[in-house]
Formats: sequence, structure tokens, C-alpha cells
Amino acid sequence: MASLFRKLILISSISNLTIFDASNMEWWSVLENVVSATPLLAIKSESRVSTGIKGLDEMIEGGFPRGSMIVLAGSPGSGKTIASAQYLYHGASNFGEKGAYISFVERESVFLRNMERLGLNFERLKNEGSFKFLDMITPGTEAFSMDAMNFALKEVQSMKAQRLVIDSFTAISSVFEKKAEARIILHLLERLMLEFGCTTLLVVEVPTGHKDLGFGFEEFVADGIIMFETVDEKEGIRKRAVVRKMRGTNHSQNYCNIVVSNQGLSLVPYVT
Repeated sequence: MASLFRKLILISSISNLTIFDASNMEWWSVLENVVSATPLLAIKSESRVSTGIKGLDEMIEGGFPRGSMIVLAGSPGSGKTIASAQYLYHGASNFGEKGAYISFVERESVFLRNMERLGLNFERLKNEGSFKFLDMITPGTEAFSMDAMNFALKEVQSMKAQRLVIDSFTAISSVFEKKAEARIILHLLERLMLEFGCTTLLVVEVPTGHKDLGFGFEEFVADGIIMFETVDEKEGIRKRAVVRKMRGTNHSQNYCNIVVSNQGLSLVPYVT
């Protein structure tokens, strides 16, 4: 197990990333070293980060807690990519908050073209320096997964991103043989983004018809869990969403419809 952690990202200061060689240490010792060597320079703020997803802010007291890590889990075609894109676009366009989209599943050209159809001009944001799309290859080994995340997070830090989307954690974690190893990576990622003052949306893929969320530990590590589901009904497929968890928030626990149009994605309460 220890050989997996030949490279771990360690924060030595808010402005400097160092590569930590932990090839001869057990995983629990690695985590202990990271925690003890990393002063908590930032805390999750009471302020809120508006999501840019119509209907969602009203469900979570105005937005995500600043500096938090939120899991957006859902089945194929449920709207995860559109919602994630709106989150970044809203921040850059309306609040001047730089954003990065780390993708292991979709090419940049496809993303830009699809978002342009919804009126989201990410090409303009790229030219302005307020958005970066990191087109990553899906990792096939544990070592490659670590190297890819290391590179991507350095890019995020260099641009001083305040909003981040990782699509998807499923692609990163699927190469790890043991659940404990993937959990450590998620803990480190959460701590790093908190140090950066970056509010993160972590996409998790859920196969159609399944209820399990990734490895299972994501629900405990993340600050929030939002589920996007596709449900078969007599009339066709219904897309629905629910906020299962949002720390420090009196959030709605009701399902709502996911509506996608040429104006983007919105959440609409069920009509009874």
C-alpha cells in the first residue's frame, strides 16, 4: 500500500506547493504528517457562494458555504456537467471569481461547444483569464492518477481559482485498489482546497438504477451531497434532484424537478 504514496501533495504555505515523497511510509503515517505539517490557514466561511443554478440557492440558504467541498452525484444524462458549468460561469461572470474545470471524462472542444449552445461563452472567459479547462486523460494506474491530480492542482493554485469543478472523482478513485487509499486522497484534496480558499464541486458518477455513492466514504468527507437522479415513469424519464446533506445549512429536503432548456438547467419544485 505504501508504494502508492510515492508522491503526495503537501501544502507548506498558502502560496507554495511541494511534492512530498512518502514512498516508505504507511498511509496512516502519511496522513498524520500532512495534518501536523499543515497549519489550517483558512476556515470554512459563514459567507455563501451563489451557485448560478436557478432554484438551488433558495434550497441551501443562499449558496454553498465558502471553502466547502460539495459532491454532485448523479446518473448519466442527469445534468451534472451543465450544473457544474453554470456554477463556474456564474462565479466568473457575475462575481469576478476565477474558476477551473478539471475533466477526466470530456474533451475541452466538446465542453465549449455544448456550453455555447446554452449561452455560456467560456471561450471569452478563457481569453479574459478567468476560466481554465484542464483536459486530462482518464488515469489507468494509481501513480498516473496521483501525477495527474498533482499537475492539475498546481494549475488551479497558479491561477488562484476560487471555484473548482473536478469531473469526476469516480475516474480518479476507480484505479485505487483499496478504499482507504482513495479516502486519503479525498481528505487531502479537501484540505488543499480549503487552504486555497476554493469552493469545490466534486462530480461523482452513479450508474443508472444504482443508489450507492462511489466508495461510500464520499458522503462523510464532503461538506455537501446533491443527488441528480433519472427516474423511469410511465410518461418517460423524470430528472429530479435532492440535497441530502449541507453542513451548517438548514437545507430543503424535498425533491425537485431538473429542467434543462436552451436557457440552461434549473431546479423546480414538484407540483402536487
